[in-house]
Amino acid sequence: MSQDRTWILLGRKISGEATLDELRELEMLLKEDAQLSYQASLIKELELHTPDDTGETETALEKHMQRMQELYPEDFQVTATGQTTLPVMPENRSWLRRNGIRVLAVAASLMIVVMGGWWSLRDHKKTENKELVSEISTRHGSRTTVTLPDGSVVFLNVSSKLTYDYGKEDSRQVVLEGEAFFDVFKDEQRPFIIHTKKMDITVLGTTFNVRAYEEDKTVETSLIQGKVEVTIKGEVPEKVILSPNQKIVLFNEEAQQPKIVSVPVPANPDREVYRLEEVTMNPHDSLVAETAWKENCLVFNNERFADIALKMERWYDVQIIFEDTQVEDYRFTGTFINETVAQTLEALRFTSPFQYRIDKKKIIIKR
Repeated sequence: MSQDRTWILLGRKISGEATLDELRELEMLLKEDAQLSYQASLIKELELHTPDDTGETETALEKHMQRMQELYPEDFQVTATGQTTLPVMPENRSWLRRNGIRVLAVAASLMIVVMGGWWSLRDHKKTENKELVSEISTRHGSRTTVTLPDGSVVFLNVSSKLTYDYGKEDSRQVVLEGEAFFDVFKDEQRPFIIHTKKMDITVLGTTFNVRAYEEDKTVETSLIQGKVEVTIKGEVPEKVILSPNQKIVLFNEEAQQPKIVSVPVPANPDREVYRLEEVTMNPHDSLVAETAWKENCLVFNNERFADIALKMERWYDVQIIFEDTQVEDYRFTGTFINETVAQTLEALRFTSPFQYRIDKKKIIIKR
């Protein structure tokens, strides 16, 4: 009954009808059930992709339900008039029948989440060894937070993707492309493992940041609390243990070399593969540069303008073009909170003057 009550309260919250007492009740119910909390966190992301057109929403929902009925006909009932009823509580069906484009769109999103959770439980009971794979992603200029089924919380930065498989009872593993801050729920029997293209990170319970954008020159793991083991991938994997406020910086060869190489590049045994550093902390406000994005802060620490441009493109959902290669080598240090892209560019111009022109989402920069 508590799950039914949770979905009813979620519906009232999204439609703006929930009272303060109902919001508090919802918060308590979600704290008691990590799986429901995870599914509820998906609603915000689903809502962003929900079409505003009533017809499109109804069509999408109808196709989804038709597929469910074909797979599990025993869980659906057909009335005397030929109408199919859904395995949803009456209160939810009543809410779904409300008029209005916005309510219909939200209702469709909520229904997909409810049915998704029901379907996953159904499949898990039928095939216990079946892998349960899910994916959360963000676009340029968009960030999100998700609570995983085990209670771990992940803050996903712009232009990132998190894929996870919790089908195996003895492990918790995710795959990250981009950047994320992890607050891992401690479970000594099941280590939490993050896979990236260049390295794997194994933890029991801790907080840390992983940056693994394929186009960046480096990938990093920054430990805030606890202890993590980083395995650097290669012919001979190398393991490194990080201590609190320490980070590992691994050089990203894909970002430093052309995508197409006609002549094989010989290996250099003397080349530095990685380095260990302390995280960068502002002594005035204790803001950690490596995790500042989680607090909606865009931080540059003596970085080249070309590298800063990559961050700004993801942060502001723009395209930056340099017409002068000399400008790409300008270096800047600064912290920006809630500034627009124009305000950020104006601030950078104070230390190293340059010219720029904004044309919708395209920014042209020159001397």
